[in-house]
Amino acid sequence: MTLRDRFETLGPREKRLLQALAGVFGILLLAAIPFGVSSLLSDAEATHTELVEAIARIEAEGDGVRERQAERDALLARYETPVPALAGYLDKAAQGSGISIPESKDPSPLAHGKKFEERFTSISLRKVGLLALVKFMERVSGGPEPISITKLNVHKRGAEPDSYDVQMTVSAYHRTAPKEKADEKAKAGANAKTKTDEGLKDEELEEELK
Repeated sequence: MTLRDRFETLGPREKRLLQALAGVFGILLLAAIPFGVSSLLSDAEATHTELVEAIARIEAEGDGVRERQAERDALLARYETPVPALAGYLDKAAQGSGISIPESKDPSPLAHGKKFEERFTSISLRKVGLLALVKFMERVSGGPEPISITKLNVHKRGAEPDSYDVQMTVSAYHRTAPKEKADEKAKAGANAKTKTDEGLKDEELEEELK
């Protein structure tokens, strides 16, 4: 029996109730459609907003990442250039500032991890004027080389005007070649020398056979 047949077997009252129920269901369905569409649009709008914010964050962070990468590259570039010998470097800076260095000490280099090394020189200055001292410090640490003043003690010389005794430590940092790469270069050089020796021996043998 089909639904239509079943519907025909119902009484008039049951038919009216069923029709009323179907009408109510239809009204509810029609009323639910706008709410569903509105909900979908709201979700789509929220998703779009989140995507826009995410893209904006990525662009902003991308600029920051590029700036940090540029700063890192510039910093590493400073350490790629070998630093000059500190004794000659300091003497030149002292002469340009009108002072002399009566005492200096060069302790052993200090390793910083596996890639960087610090060479430093401790110097003493006597009866130095403040302006000359400032000029000297600017010449020492104001260049492109990775050289800086890491320790500084300034003592006024009693009642003498503009006269100071100074103890200063100047450090120079440079990047050392990784041991693995150095070993590989040495090994490659040894292999090249071996091949050259073998080639010379072959040539000598050919000359003897002739």
